[in-house]
Amino acid sequence: MSFEEIRGQDRVIRLLQNALKNGRVAHAYCFAGPEGAGKKKAAIEWAKALNCENKALAPCDRCRSCRRISNGNHPDITMLEPEGSSIKIDQVRELQRRFSFSPSEDVTRVVILHQAETLTLQAANSLLKFLEEPVARMVAILITEQVHSLLPTILSRCQLLRFRPLPPAMIESSLVEGGMDPANARIAAHLVFGVEAAGELAGDDKFAPFCERMIKWMGEIPSGKSNPLVEIQTVWLTDFGPEEMKLLLDLSLLWLRDLLKMRLGIRGDSVFVGWKESRRHQASRWTISGLLNGMDAVIQARQALTGPVQPQAVLESMVLAMQGGPKHAVSRRSPFQTSG
Repeated sequence: MSFEEIRGQDRVIRLLQNALKNGRVAHAYCFAGPEGAGKKKAAIEWAKALNCENKALAPCDRCRSCRRISNGNHPDITMLEPEGSSIKIDQVRELQRRFSFSPSEDVTRVVILHQAETLTLQAANSLLKFLEEPVARMVAILITEQVHSLLPTILSRCQLLRFRPLPPAMIESSLVEGGMDPANARIAAHLVFGVEAAGELAGDDKFAPFCERMIKWMGEIPSGKSNPLVEIQTVWLTDFGPEEMKLLLDLSLLWLRDLLKMRLGIRGDSVFVGWKESRRHQASRWTISGLLNGMDAVIQARQALTGPVQPQAVLESMVLAMQGGPKHAVSRRSPFQTSG
């Protein structure tokens, strides 16, 4: 691992290397950004760069210090994660106890706090004192996806570095380079942030059949018949759980977007590249306004699933909205064309 392998975060890496080059390393950093953006990897590489025996602007990955940090057994590099749902005051106190002893010469101690937003109030106040009164040369790295949940007093002591979401094309490229099926890689790259999460999704043997089932289901909605409503009970709610329902809607939105692009004559930017004939056939059954209304219905359903609602009611309402309401689909209000 090296800085070069942290994709899409050139600005962050450049700022860290400039700090090292100019001797202006901050005593505390906040790495903020979405899951999968490379925050943890960057924190580990930063710890290695601060302690690399070759004194370069990037870790050499060959010296004893770099290797120990990579292997997770460097005595002066500490990882702090939530115990249960939060980082507790006893964990911070133990950290203070460990860091009360003087480190070896030329060592910069580094503490990396994962999910720093989960610090309890007592733990945050204890950490604040620790940051204000370090007992030795030390750098703290707070990693968070919810920067606004950190105490302002904590955040004010940190240099804030924002990590950008990785572009889908970059995630897709990484997955394909790793041997992932290109069609699955492309879809997964548009669903989740980060190479690791996308790889886990695309690598699941059930992912491609799930996509196939979604496409078939969406193809039945323009008929205006009850089949897609029946399948909600007999297929989706029977075979799948709440997380799969969210995935179903996320996939449905991407599929409708592909159909809209086909209706508009936009080429070369499809997510479902392996289903060209299905896209052509289904796109011919929608009007442009119907696709826009359908996408809006999916978005509303996706938002509703985050609340205390019954998935069956949400999915049924979505299908009925896409069919123009409970009336027959072929009407003046219908979003569908009357001919195929």
